Amino acid sequence: MATEKELRDLNKNVYKVDPNFKDGGNKTKLTDKSDGNLGKNEKNVVIAGGKKFKVLSVKDGDYGFQGMAVAPIVNGTPDVSQVTVVAAGTYPDDGRDFKAALKGMSPNGSPQDDVALNYVGDLISDHPDWTINQLSGYSQSAYMLKVGAHFGIPATVFSGWFQYRSLTEAEEKFMKENPHLFINYRQKNDDVTIWNDFNKRWGNSDDFGTIVWMDGSSHKLESWDFDEKTGQLKIPDSLGNSEGAMIQQSHFIMRGFLAQLTMLDQLKAKLTASGGGLSNNEKIYLDDQQALLAVNTGRSAYQNAMANAIKVYQNAITEAEDIWQETLREARAQIEELSDNEMKDSLSAIGATEQRIVGEPTEFFQQKINKAKMMDEKFESLSKEIKSKINELVQLDQQLAQQLRS
Repeated sequence: MATEKELRDLNKNVYKVDPNFKDGGNKTKLTDKSDGNLGKNEKNVVIAGGKKFKVLSVKDGDYGFQGMAVAPIVNGTPDVSQVTVVAAGTYPDDGRDFKAALKGMSPNGSPQDDVALNYVGDLISDHPDWTINQLSGYSQSAYMLKVGAHFGIPATVFSGWFQYRSLTEAEEKFMKENPHLFINYRQKNDDVTIWNDFNKRWGNSDDFGTIVWMDGSSHKLESWDFDEKTGQLKIPDSLGNSEGAMIQQSHFIMRGFLAQLTMLDQLKAKLTASGGGLSNNEKIYLDDQQALLAVNTGRSAYQNAMANAIKVYQNAITEAEDIWQETLREARAQIEELSDNEMKDSLSAIGATEQRIVGEPTEFFQQKINKAKMMDEKFESLSKEIKSKINELVQLDQQLAQQLRS
């Protein structure tokens, strides 16, 4: 799958599908024409995140919709097992596009929804050899979330304003049950998104856990930063971003889990390719691998939740200490004639002691932290036990070992 940095760059480039798009002095237009049929200023390859993608299909459709399907070029050939479909956001100079954006503010959503649904549906039916495993959009084209919910395809959008109430019952049900497949990165004070769908962090409609809220006010694609190694969108470490960081990581954990399940299904198909079904050891191996996957995924999810909880606990401990020090400062200001010990005795008489304000909360939160660490150790122990059994099984069954190597 394309990284989030690559998705961001693809969202910047998809506007060039529009033959009327004005990009400063850049006259490049993207097309799905073959190399030998390219016209002047036409290209069928786009660079995103430093990687080359082949443009497999483009769509310049009704209501100002523009979209494209791309695949990464691997060893000189587009890898159609990982196709990404991207839709362009609003291009204000296109009257049709601007009107569609205005209509998109209604609860029914953008009229480009149906165009996008038909486009992706046609790609699926016309190209059975392709695997469309990712959708993306920006701003108005966050309706790709709806397309993803309709076809069961993961979707990642940036600064997306979207009427979640425009989902059908089936689409809403799928999104509720699979929020990890959908990410909508939004900055909390982005006026463009707020005034287009009125979906603030605390109001309007349920986003089913798909919005990753971050501190900030920018609507621009250029405002997002990415990890240079992983291409993952970086969320600055701050209290205001802690919930968004937890949601992002939990979504990645579940997507990774599903990818590993797919690999196990492929391995199962490989082991049964010769016919005759699975041997007992093959069944045990697959069951153990699935159990290991579940344990490791559970551990990752638990670690993610606990890391954020521990941050809250540690902040609470710091806050308790600050409250105690502020209490002492206020007391000194009010009763200067008393010594420190006399002042603390006076505070103790009304129940304001360091043990009660700092010691007891610190002890409580430290117990929570210790329990979190103990649970992680149990996950690790169980993971090691399953791995050991898998290794023993493979060593005993040489035929299985040979099948796994081939």
